[in-house]
Amino acid sequence: MKIRIFAICVLCAVVALVGLTSWFKTDNRSRREDAAERSASKTNARIAEAKIQLHTPTTHGTTPHSKTKPILDFGADDDETDDDWTPAEKLLAERIEKALDDENVDEAIACAGAALKCEKVEIRDSMVNALGWFGGKALPELVPFLADPDEDVHENAKSQISMALSDIGNDTERIGIVEKIIGVINDEDELEDFANEYIGIDEKLAVESLIRVITSKGSSEGVAKAKETYEFVTGDEWSGEKDALRWIAEEYESPDAGDLGTQSPAASSDSVGM
Repeated sequence: MKIRIFAICVLCAVVALVGLTSWFKTDNRSRREDAAERSASKTNARIAEAKIQLHTPTTHGTTPHSKTKPILDFGADDDETDDDWTPAEKLLAERIEKALDDENVDEAIACAGAALKCEKVEIRDSMVNALGWFGGKALPELVPFLADPDEDVHENAKSQISMALSDIGNDTERIGIVEKIIGVINDEDELEDFANEYIGIDEKLAVESLIRVITSKGSSEGVAKAKETYEFVTGDEWSGEKDALRWIAEEYESPDAGDLGTQSPAASSDSVGM
């Protein structure tokens, strides 16, 4: 009798152990699945938020007067620094400062070329601040400062350009500037930031611009980023300009295609001059 009772107890213990193990496995699997669902939910939320941001119209046309006018620092209070400057450098500094004081964008733009070549970091950085205050109007003159050898000037130019891009409401004009930017810089993170300008715009405009970037003599890093962006926009790997133009002719569908009934992509391309 004792042996039978002992055997029953052992059997019950084994059954309980198996059940408990199974419960732990099920519970752990359930926890992992819940964690995966939460992670996927967060990821999808971030993607959705990014899409909203990409397709949310930006308030363009911001006037420079809505921004705080920068105070230019040429080191003029430092007698030793001031004595080290040539008459031409002092005159250039005065012209930049006066252009900003007078809110004369044409004069500021006229100073940009000389400032870009100037050895004085203070002048180049002040030029970036002045051009940045004028916003989109002076954006083309800001782009070359992205290649400045001084890290502070480079970072300042990048920041000013990012803000100035929002002043350009016309996608064609804005993307034209982005083309020049990608041809100048070679930092992966910076290229990623500016390549995002291609997302959410008309695909024909994006592809035509990317063709120009890829076939230009820009930086190898910029060309590589353009090819990567092309694949994101079209879904196809870059295989040459001819195939890219074929994609526009055969795959591109105008945003207005819905108003044209069941017109085919190829017919639609004829309507846009392809």
